[in-house]
Amino acid sequence: MLINKLQALFHPEQYHGWGKTRKFFEGWYYKVVNTEETRALAFIPGIAMDEKEAQRAFVQVLDGKNLTSEYYSFGAQEFFPESGKFEIRLANNFFSLEKLKLDLPAVQGELHFDHLIPWPNRWYSPGVMGPFSFVPFMECYHGVLSMDHTIQGRLTVGQETIDFSNGRGYLEKDWGHSFPSAYIWIQTNHFN
Repeated sequence: MLINKLQALFHPEQYHGWGKTRKFFEGWYYKVVNTEETRALAFIPGIAMDEKEAQRAFVQVLDGKNLTSEYYSFGAQEFFPESGKFEIRLANNFFSLEKLKLDLPAVQGELHFDHLIPWPNRWYSPGVMGPFSFVPFMECYHGVLSMDHTIQGRLTVGQETIDFSNGRGYLEKDWGHSFPSAYIWIQTNHFN
């Protein structure tokens, strides 16, 4: 378990919850935009543990054009992180840097990601948190895993099949013991 924790410190994309049983959360944020920029979806797989050791895994689906949000809850026993690399299996769903596979009641399909542009990762500054990555008492940590990448594949959302081939994506994550009650988040990207 110590090896997994050390490895995750220098690889922000990996699971950081090894050995945690309470007061911990971790979630990955996948944003996908089709070529025509008529559809923008986000998927947030993750796991949350409260102070009483109640645990749940989840996938949240955000639709940026229709302004909707869906939340799918899973038992923590359905959440399987891979040791030494970023791969998460959550029931019949799969998440990694290279792809996501969704089998949710309202969303099914598979997307593949190429030409990822990660945040620079140095031994003295592993990820966007810089030297704060080494501070053990931070409330929340953040990682930018890909500032831009291309997408191949299709998703069926409800009755609609959306082709994301040659679309653009973005990938980040957060983890810690609590999400800040107040923060400023500024993000910009123009995929053209």
